[in-house]
Amino acid sequence: MKQHVNIALFVPHQGCPKDCVFCNQARITGRKRESLLTEETVRLSVEDQLSTVQPEQSVEIAFFGGSFTGLPRGYQTMLLTVAKEFLVSGRVHGIRLSTRPDYIADHIMEFLLSYGVTTVELGCQSMDDEVLELSKRGHTSAHVQRAVEIIRHYPTVKLGLQVLPGLPGDTLEKSMQTIRKIVSLSPDFVRIYPALVISGTELEWLYVTHQYKPLTVEEAVQWVSHMWLPLIEAGIPVIRMGLHSSDDLRSEGTVLAGPFHPSFRQLVEEEIYSRLLNRMMEQIPDGTNDLEVFVHPADETPLRGRRGANWKRFVGLHGHRRVNLTTDRSLQRHQVSWRNAGDLEKRKLLFIHA
Repeated sequence: MKQHVNIALFVPHQGCPKDCVFCNQARITGRKRESLLTEETVRLSVEDQLSTVQPEQSVEIAFFGGSFTGLPRGYQTMLLTVAKEFLVSGRVHGIRLSTRPDYIADHIMEFLLSYGVTTVELGCQSMDDEVLELSKRGHTSAHVQRAVEIIRHYPTVKLGLQVLPGLPGDTLEKSMQTIRKIVSLSPDFVRIYPALVISGTELEWLYVTHQYKPLTVEEAVQWVSHMWLPLIEAGIPVIRMGLHSSDDLRSEGTVLAGPFHPSFRQLVEEEIYSRLLNRMMEQIPDGTNDLEVFVHPADETPLRGRRGANWKRFVGLHGHRRVNLTTDRSLQRHQVSWRNAGDLEKRKLLFIHA
């Protein structure tokens, strides 16, 4: 499979009907609301980013940061016309955009397909209507379901869903119910962005007046690790966890509170594998002597944990036994198997599951 690369073009807040309580796209993306793209800036940006792409990579032009299908139709047409030129020439392989669930309809999809759009991401944020209302999203979970139904009428278009656990009124159970509903919608991929308190948002005011308490990093890791399991079990990839650590987000006074961490996904993966090692301990018979553990090479780092903490703890619990960790490409991701080191045939397989 080719490595995927996005050529990112930002349209912050453009097309959005109003500000949700959590949103300040100028801060999140580092682009000001009034910074309209032009044909020239689009071409220059695409050309510049294409210069770093390798021949074996699959490339999409990606319009991020706003509700693309809420933009004035003439502006959409200009952006898509330039993007389509690169698509037709074969220099990129697709066009991706983000929008709101209530800004999708059949005539909108027909328009997008005429310019070669290949991926649509919906910012559903939650499937709990109370959470959506408190966050001032301006749409309901029913809008998400309807938008998914419409997009699925066009099988050439991939569907992504974005979720923000920890919004006002949210709980772990509500977020788990959101994920269960998302699994039932069968998106092609998901992004999970734990809610942050960003400067200049209504959420900042709710936070400083003690009407909103954001998740801590530790709480968000626990929530997202639970949320990820049903998606793993359903074979739905989570292509991002946590906001991208941009220069603006890292600048002082931007993120005021909440679970912002530059390696958030790594923390979640380490938590998942810590649990998996605990389950393994429960299943290893007391009479087992030397132990050999197998994991896919891509999972070795999260299984070992930061500074090897997960693995050191696991080895320490085995006392006198010798424990070896071996990578095995025949295993799928998110699997671990083990055997008694003296038994070359029998291996037991353990999956990460909900």
